[in-house]
Amino acid sequence: SDYNLDCMPPHGYIHVLSLTDNIAEFRNAVNKQKISGNIDTPEGGFDAMLQAAVCQSHIGWRKDAKRLLLVMTDQTSHLALDSKLAGIVIPHD
Repeated sequence: SDYNLDCMPPHGYIHVLSLTDNIAEFRNAVNKQKISGNIDTPEGGFDAMLQAAVCQSHIGWRKDAKRLLLVMTDQTSHLALDSKLAGIVIPHD
């Protein structure tokens, strides 16, 4: 690459900040982030959504809260059953 970038290594999901109403803390966390490449880009966002849905104590969901996760992307995901071709045969619980 012709660019000198300080990137994070590829990863599926990293928890950075629990839900908060502290705008300064949120802004600070966002400003510290580095770009990263995901090994399987189309599904990387879905992996993060799954973690946000099941790791309730880390994310900080209120017990009685309705949860809405929104993904917007310009990439298409893989076709159904592609995972079986890669040997991934046990689905998430």
